[in-house]
Amino acid sequence: MMGEPGAETIYYLDHIVAQPGQGKALLDLYMTSYVPKAKSRGMVLAHRWVTPPLWLEGQSNELFIIWTVQGVAAWWAATRMRRKDPDLISFWAEALPLIAKRQRLYLSDVDDVASLCSV
Repeated sequence: MMGEPGAETIYYLDHIVAQPGQGKALLDLYMTSYVPKAKSRGMVLAHRWVTPPLWLEGQSNELFIIWTVQGVAAWWAATRMRRKDPDLISFWAEALPLIAKRQRLYLSDVDDVASLCSV
């Protein structure tokens, strides 16, 4: 719900479809290589979900990884820091053979949109 301006939660949703049989390996790489850097940028890991809820051998798992930051200033700071980090380019290059498809979405509660737009 709408609170104090600047304290709105912004969510990052990393939706990653693994190559067949690579879901667990992809999650392990993400957790060891990506997560520490994201946390150093002020992002908070909120959820890690997999569908279906078992590691598949000949088919693809989908990962849904949810991050949060508080407010527009934190979102912009994390974005600027990410753009300057060569380790992230290396991570995605290393992860590429494990990934069939990926996308990142930025989300907020609809009640926070007005205050997020008035920056």
